[in-house]
Amino acid sequence: METKFTVPEISCGHCKETIESTVNSLENVEAVNVDIDQKSVEVKSSSDLDLSLVSNMLDEQGYTVVESS
Repeated sequence: METKFTVPEISCGHCKETIESTVNSLENVEAVNVDIDQKSVEVKSSSDLDLSLVSNMLDEQGYTVVESS
């Protein structure tokens, strides 16, 4: 499964590392790719990703998840 979303606050390598480590802590996540320039996050997982859980976890870190249409 692939899930893509945008995080407008991504601006640097530290943001990238924080988001990757946060999302990687979830069960079933196989890979996380953060694009700093595009402010996008792509998650590969073995089953459906609970985007509301991801959103809450990143919100605690100060990031906003904007769902891709």
